[in-house]
Amino acid sequence: MKKIWKGLAAALMTITCVGMLAGCGSDDKVGVVDMARVQKEAPVVQQYKEKTEAKQKEVAKELQDAKSSMSDEDFAKKQQQASQELNIFGASMQRQLLTDIQNKAGEVAKDKKIGIIMMKDAAPNGGIDVTDDVIAKLQ
Repeated sequence: MKKIWKGLAAALMTITCVGMLAGCGSDDKVGVVDMARVQKEAPVVQQYKEKTEAKQKEVAKELQDAKSSMSDEDFAKKQQQASQELNIFGASMQRQLLTDIQNKAGEVAKDKKIGIIMMKDAAPNGGIDVTDDVIAKLQ
């Protein structure tokens, strides 16, 4: 689970860096969003977490049920398949969440006539804080 959120943070940082480079030399306004607050306060983030946790419970139950009826070798294969399934599912949820955040941040940028929105940590000179607006759009 932590691996998924670290991956999400890495992807957002990459997007932010690309955005910074694309915006160099322009007079556009810069918006900043506090991703820690978004992850904590946006209901859609909680929905993705709940979906991921439900999938983990489902797979754990399947493994528990299968353990008694399988040989150790077959069970080890089943565990490996379950792990891959969870990784794929987690990556899918991560991509969907990232897409949702990007789309909503884009809408906020249009509404507020902001040229670029970056993660707050990646904007050393600050900018217009649009965290509340992004969270509101993610309802």
